[in-house]
Amino acid sequence: AQGERALVLVRDESRVEYRVAGESTRVWRQTPDGLELIELHPAERRMVVYTPGDLRTLGVQPGWALLTGLVDPALRARLSISGDATAFAQPLSRYRGNDAKGARVELDWLAEAGLPARYCVGKSCAGKHRDADAIRLQHLTRLPAEDAFTSLDGLLEIDHADLGDSVDASIRDLSHTLSHTH
Repeated sequence: AQGERALVLVRDESRVEYRVAGESTRVWRQTPDGLELIELHPAERRMVVYTPGDLRTLGVQPGWALLTGLVDPALRARLSISGDATAFAQPLSRYRGNDAKGARVELDWLAEAGLPARYCVGKSCAGKHRDADAIRLQHLTRLPAEDAFTSLDGLLEIDHADLGDSVDASIRDLSHTLSHTH
């Protein structure tokens, strides 16, 4: 999408939750079978559950490190460290280089938090130009899990298979977005 959007990321060892205004909240959980996705629709008092088998069938299998850290670890491995700094009272490492498609990448990585303080892909990472995609960490807070995650209490659980092809198209769009995250 073009323009600016705010993403609230909540995570612990076995789940990660994405909140974006105007969209359903997505909760990814690690299960013994693989990743499970739950789309929360609190206004409608329901949640749609995609089992690991459902996601495999739909071709949606993002890596856990990508879901929790927003940057593909393979990309970080191909970049060169160009310096160190501090952000959010934590040390960060500055990575620079090109992605697999040759696009310029600038990544300021907070190793302790496992998140990018800044992640930019494109020709004009230094400025705010339309030919650069960027993520900027605005705030970092640690909370107990029971205070941070959206409650599932009172939501009707619906299996995605009960909803039909329009939901499958939505998940395929999500898969496309995740697979194109540099």
